[in-house]
Amino acid sequence: MTGQHASAAPSSALDSACRAFSVPQRIQASSLERSVLAQAERTTLPFEDGDIAIWSLGLGPRILLAHGWDSRGSHLAGFIEPLLRAGFAVTLFDLPAHGESGGELSSPVHAGRALAAVADSLGPIHAVIAHSLGSAAALWAFAHGLQVKASVHLCGPSSLSPMVKLQGMAFSLSSEEQALFRSWVEQHIGTQTSAMDLPALKHGLQHPGLIMHDPADRVVPFAASKDLHSHWPASDLVELDGLGHRRILTDAQVIARSCALVSSVSAQQAPA
Repeated sequence: MTGQHASAAPSSALDSACRAFSVPQRIQASSLERSVLAQAERTTLPFEDGDIAIWSLGLGPRILLAHGWDSRGSHLAGFIEPLLRAGFAVTLFDLPAHGESGGELSSPVHAGRALAAVADSLGPIHAVIAHSLGSAAALWAFAHGLQVKASVHLCGPSSLSPMVKLQGMAFSLSSEEQALFRSWVEQHIGTQTSAMDLPALKHGLQHPGLIMHDPADRVVPFAASKDLHSHWPASDLVELDGLGHRRILTDAQVIARSCALVSSVSAQQAPA
């Protein structure tokens, strides 16, 4: 199996499930994304198995953008200009084993540690806007001490245990293989999957949140966002239509709603 091996000889389906969980695709930036990144200050942050690539633009309270699995920070480029116009600094970065960051393996825990490290290196973070895996990473970071004024969660998995079960089902694993897969995942992330479930993470949700998700999303079930909302009294849940899992990142209304939340929190906390 990929990473640390389980003791039993893996089937090809089990090995494929392990690889799918831990080895993301590296996606190249489009020409438009490269032109946006060229305007940013690029830095790197030493981190575990490889440096994290970071891009920052603007001045003001800092908004951190976090991307999803098989993605890269520049996929959230549509948020940059509206946030800059609203008076924010914007930082985007590539998670471990994604884009231009180092490393060969990743996971929600790897991503959470990376997000927390980036945030710590930048100083105060006003808000996080996160998609898919980035949302799970943000939940981990909040539970481990990252404090923000607000956060936006787009089509994110909220608990790891059901996602591991769904991935095992997607690879048609037997009951025995499901158990082996879960054990392997826990080896890979260095903790039990329950440590990445909402009951263990919800204490970090002390700020206003906006959750947006299309019930027709075929990648992350809408139930994950409903569950997050139910554990988070200070959150709003918006059901989207026709955006699926990825088109949400370029939808003008989604971007506008996200900017409105982080701006309203900033305005509420501004001195009279």
